[in-house]
Amino acid sequence: MPRPNPQRREHLVAAAIAVLAEKGSRGLTHRAVDAAAGVPDGTASRYFRTRDALMDAIIQRIGRRLSERVDAHVVRPLDPAHLEEALVEVLTLMVADERGEPLALFELHLESTRNPALRSMLADALRGRRDLIVRQCRAAGIAITEQDALLLETSVLGLLLTALTTGVPDDPGPMIRAAARAVLDRYVRA
Repeated sequence: MPRPNPQRREHLVAAAIAVLAEKGSRGLTHRAVDAAAGVPDGTASRYFRTRDALMDAIIQRIGRRLSERVDAHVVRPLDPAHLEEALVEVLTLMVADERGEPLALFELHLESTRNPALRSMLADALRGRRDLIVRQCRAAGIAITEQDALLLETSVLGLLLTALTTGVPDDPGPMIRAAARAVLDRYVRA
């Protein structure tokens, strides 16, 4: 049997994210991923033996992409006056980028209510994003608490969920800015 191809694996993960976003958690099957990827039946199950393995690959991909975006745009020394803008820029990337990844992420959050292992993976990813916010704020001289960083992250997730599922607001950017400002103002005024 030939060795797994890393490019094909990544292609399958991208197809799995698209399936999850389009068909929801119940529609995420190996067969649906094969069809979305345009590969022969059985290919996805060869790379991902179980549905949990497929979910884990999706989580890793989404988490990695979010971390890469945050690292690329935020974690650098900044003047505190520019911190709000940097946080808003990074926090809005999920909105400005593809709809598929945020929708897939929310599907995973719902699925995690029935899957403790998935819940643990998502919680780890959330803590990672919280820690990135803390690091960036501290690099700008703002000693934000982990709790406030988590408040900001979950506020943005809530705004994004609402915008994607209802269209209200049609542009979540101003609301994301208001959330970042509300958290940061407590530190700037102090």
